[in-house]
Amino acid sequence: MNSTLKNYIKEIEQKREKMVIENSIIKKRFTMVESFDGLFSEIKYLNKQSFDSNNINENLLQVLNTMFQDDGKSFMDTVKSKLSDYLVTKLGYEGFEKEVIMKAIGDTEYDDVPKLFTDCRFLASKLAEVYTEDFSGTYLNDLPEFMKNKMADFVKDNTTKKQLEDSFVDRLCPMMGDINSKMELKLKDIRDNILS
Repeated sequence: MNSTLKNYIKEIEQKREKMVIENSIIKKRFTMVESFDGLFSEIKYLNKQSFDSNNINENLLQVLNTMFQDDGKSFMDTVKSKLSDYLVTKLGYEGFEKEVIMKAIGDTEYDDVPKLFTDCRFLASKLAEVYTEDFSGTYLNDLPEFMKNKMADFVKDNTTKKQLEDSFVDRLCPMMGDINSKMELKLKDIRDNILS
C-alpha cells in the first residue's frame, strides 16, 4: 500500500513538472512570435509536438489579451463577430445556416475563443450542436406530429450529429489558413498604426 501511494504521488509530481516545463516552453515560444501567422504556425508546431492543448490555448488567450489588454471582453466579442461574418460570407450561408454560425460562435466562452482558430473540429462540433438543436425547434414545428418525432429523433441521433460535424470539418479546415492570413494583415495594420 505504501509503495502504491508513493508511486501515485511520484506520478502526479512528474505530470505537474511536465506541465510546468511545457507551459514555460509555450510562453517563451509565443513571446518570440511577431505576427498572427507566426502565432498560428507555433500552435501547429506545438500540437505536432504533442504539447497539452489546454496549455496551448491558455497561453494563446494570454497573448491575445496582452496584445489587446485595454479592450479585453470587447476585443473577444469583435473577434467572434468578425469570424462569424467571415464564415457566413465565405460559406455563402443565409437564413437558418447564418443564424447557426452566429449563435455557435457568439455563444463561445471567452476562454474558448482561441479554439475557434486552432481546432476546426471544436468549431464544427459547436455548429453541429446548434444546428441540431435549432433545427429541431424551428423547422420541425410545421410538420405533422408523427413526422416531427421521427425527424427530431433522426436529427438528434449521434450518428447524424457526427456526420454533420464531419461535413463542417471538411468545409472549415481549408478556410483556417485564409483566416489566419487575414488576421496577420490586421495585426500588421494595428502595429503600424501604433508605431506611427
